[in-house]
Amino acid sequence: MKKLVYIILFVMLSVATVRAQVANDYWDDVDFNDTTKASYNMLRDKVIGFLFETACIDEAHFDSLSMASLNIVFEKAKANMQTYEYVLELTLNGYTNMGRDAVTEYLLNYPQLAEGEITMAEGLRLDSVTEPYQKVRVGAKAPDFAGLTIDGKSYRLYDSDATSLIVVFWSTDCEYCHDFLTQIRKKLDLKSDFELVTFALADDLEDVRMNVKKMRLPGYHFFDELRWDGKAFLDYHVTSTPTVFVLDENRTIVCKPYDWPELKDWLKKNGLTN
Repeated sequence: MKKLVYIILFVMLSVATVRAQVANDYWDDVDFNDTTKASYNMLRDKVIGFLFETACIDEAHFDSLSMASLNIVFEKAKANMQTYEYVLELTLNGYTNMGRDAVTEYLLNYPQLAEGEITMAEGLRLDSVTEPYQKVRVGAKAPDFAGLTIDGKSYRLYDSDATSLIVVFWSTDCEYCHDFLTQIRKKLDLKSDFELVTFALADDLEDVRMNVKKMRLPGYHFFDELRWDGKAFLDYHVTSTPTVFVLDENRTIVCKPYDWPELKDWLKKNGLTN
C-alpha cells in the first residue's frame, strides 16, 4: 500500500508541471497568504508535483533530494504560518506513509524556522500537528498496549519478557503485508530472539484467524472492529499498512522498516541476524 501511495503521487505530475519548473516560474501562481480551501487544493498539487519530480531524478538519493526540495517549499510557506502548518501536515503524512523516516525526522524539526521566529501560540499549533509523529519516532518509548488476543489470551506489551519485539500493523487483504509477515516468520527466530505482535485490519475476527493460521504466524495477534480507530492504530499513528516497529528490551522504538530488505539490513547492522 505504501508503494501504491508513491505511485499515485508520482502519476499526479503533468507535462505542464514539468515545463513550469523548467521555466523557473513554478510558484508564480501560488499565493502563500491565501488560506482558502481552493488555494490549498492547488497548493497541495503544486507541492506534491514539485517534491516528487525533483526527488525522483535520482532514487538512490531520494531522501536528500526531498529534503533539499522541502527547504525551498518551507521557505516560501513560512510567509504565512497557517500555510506552513498545512504544508507540514501534508508532507508529514505523505513521507510517513512511504516509510521515509529520514525525511519525517527532518520535518519534525520544523524546516526553515529559526528559534524566536514564531510566536508561542504558533509553536503550540505546530506541536499539535507533530505530536502524533513525535510519539512514535525512532528513539521514543513505544505506547503500551493491553488486551485479549484473537485466541482469548491476555497480553500486555510492557509485561512481556521479550528482549526484542516486532510490532506489525497489517491488513488481511494486503498482499504486500502477507509477504512481509511471511518473510519475518521464515527468516527470524520468533520463539527465542523476537516476539511478534500484530494488529490486523479485517472484515471480522474469523478473517484474521484464518489468515494467521494460513501464514503459520507465532506470537500475539489482535483485532479490533474499530479498525483504523482502534486504540493501537491511533496510539501508533498508523495511516497505512504494513507499518512495522522494532522495539528493544526497554520498549524503545529502534527501527521503523519500510520493507523486508530494510528490516534485514538493519538487523544485520545491529548483529541481530546473519
